[in-house]
Amino acid sequence: MMIKFVIDFDSAYTNVYKLGSGLVLSEPTVAAVEEGEKGEIKAIGQEAYRLIGKTSKNTKIVFPVFEGEIVNERVATGVLGGFIKKVKPEKFTSFSVLFAVPCGTTAEMAAKYRAVAKACGAKKCVFVESPILSALGQRIPLSDATPCFVIEMSGGTTNIAAVTLDGVIAGISVNFGGNKISTDIIDFVAQEYGLQIGLQTAERLKKEIGSLEKNDGLTLVVNGRDIESGKPRSVSVRAMDLVGTVSVYYDKIAELAVELLKKLPPEVSAEIRHEGVYVSGGASCVYGLERYYSDKFGMKVNVAENGLMSVALGGGIAVGNEELLKKIALKTE
Repeated sequence: MMIKFVIDFDSAYTNVYKLGSGLVLSEPTVAAVEEGEKGEIKAIGQEAYRLIGKTSKNTKIVFPVFEGEIVNERVATGVLGGFIKKVKPEKFTSFSVLFAVPCGTTAEMAAKYRAVAKACGAKKCVFVESPILSALGQRIPLSDATPCFVIEMSGGTTNIAAVTLDGVIAGISVNFGGNKISTDIIDFVAQEYGLQIGLQTAERLKKEIGSLEKNDGLTLVVNGRDIESGKPRSVSVRAMDLVGTVSVYYDKIAELAVELLKKLPPEVSAEIRHEGVYVSGGASCVYGLERYYSDKFGMKVNVAENGLMSVALGGGIAVGNEELLKKIALKTE
């Protein structure tokens, strides 16, 4: 019997769905690697993430997926192989993989995913574009004649597309996602408070008090290094002060989405106007997004209940339905 896995191998997080079991893993797509061309992979996932900013000069932190593309096949194989080992029963040796990939994935990009999957022991590998899986994962009623407009906000990419079960009508994948918010927060705290913070602290700020509401009263105390003195220091950061920084990413995505909407056929536009915009992905969890985007688009905005997992959940639906999978799978060979 062959196990079927769905893998959302994103720049920030890897989500794994196993047919028959559901979501079985969600961990950062990162590794701690010994220095050197063929350095040993010391830790992966959550264990490696905890080491960011704390390693010695003999260890480096590697993110093997960047902007939706595998940039380090050796480390990607180590990370994905380790994740699969965690969730695959030892008695099963045969498994297949469905990869969620960005809009416009080329045969060359797909070949890297296929090579990594094969190196991890996969017997079969198929690909589906993320916006289609996101739509399925949100239980949007899709058919060949019922389009929907999806904004899927991953860590390293953002996919914006009008889709049906027949495929992507029009779509783009931009090479930045929720990770940009974290790097912008690092710059803001340095400039505004004179405090250097690390990636993990920026992620905490984004997740715990990141907001698009100008009057949000939440605060969070964070620690870092004083830029002038070099000494440890803490500051209290207000959510309302972060809004300008956080909104930069969402404004740019809205701008690109509006441009794409303008290019759609009239019949498709009419359907989308009726149903609204669907937003998913890790960055869709920011407080105030529904109201913020409703004002931007002038129509209903549907924010996924479990944005981070929508793609993997949609993949689970696809691998459980051979006819559906055959219809939506990319032709990459």
